[in-house]
Amino acid sequence: MKKVGMLVGAVWAVLALVGCKKESTLTQAGDINLAGCEVPAGLTPVQAEAVSCAPAQAEPQITAEPSAAAPVESVINEALARDAFIFNQSEEDVEARRFAEGDLNGDGLSDKAVLFVLQATDGGNGYATHLAVFLKEGNGLTYADSLPVSGYGEGVQEFAVQGGMVVMKILAQGPGDATCCPSVEKNVSYVLHNGKLIEAKPVTAAY
Repeated sequence: MKKVGMLVGAVWAVLALVGCKKESTLTQAGDINLAGCEVPAGLTPVQAEAVSCAPAQAEPQITAEPSAAAPVESVINEALARDAFIFNQSEEDVEARRFAEGDLNGDGLSDKAVLFVLQATDGGNGYATHLAVFLKEGNGLTYADSLPVSGYGEGVQEFAVQGGMVVMKILAQGPGDATCCPSVEKNVSYVLHNGKLIEAKPVTAAY
């Protein structure tokens, strides 16, 4: 009887060892197979290696489109800031900017004319309106020239590019006019000649 009991115990011990060995070969939670895929727990090695996974899709790279307006605005801002410094270190009233477009140098491209106001920074209330011209080149603008077109107590009423010239109507001070209220109209035109803005003199008819 004692031998039979020992034999039965040995058999159970062998079965237990086999079961433990079999159990130890099964996958555990978090295991990764040779393909780099996470496998479920409880699979045999053969089953685990048969598990496949789709490669992670790389997120598309979104590249911002270059802004054509930014370089143009930058060219204008830099040029007008330079003019403001040169002109008695004045300060520009940015909100007073006015724009007109048209061909100013005969190349068939639309150039840009900018009216801008420079204010005194020495404690006074003086100001002057200036005209700057920017020529179209490729996708951007190139600064050409600028000059003052009206002073304190005057105002530009109309402003456009016509016939290759910058044309404007200005209200100037008349006799007895208060500084706030100029009443004398004058029409002036400016052309770009050899890279410089000059006032175009009206043509008088000969009789």
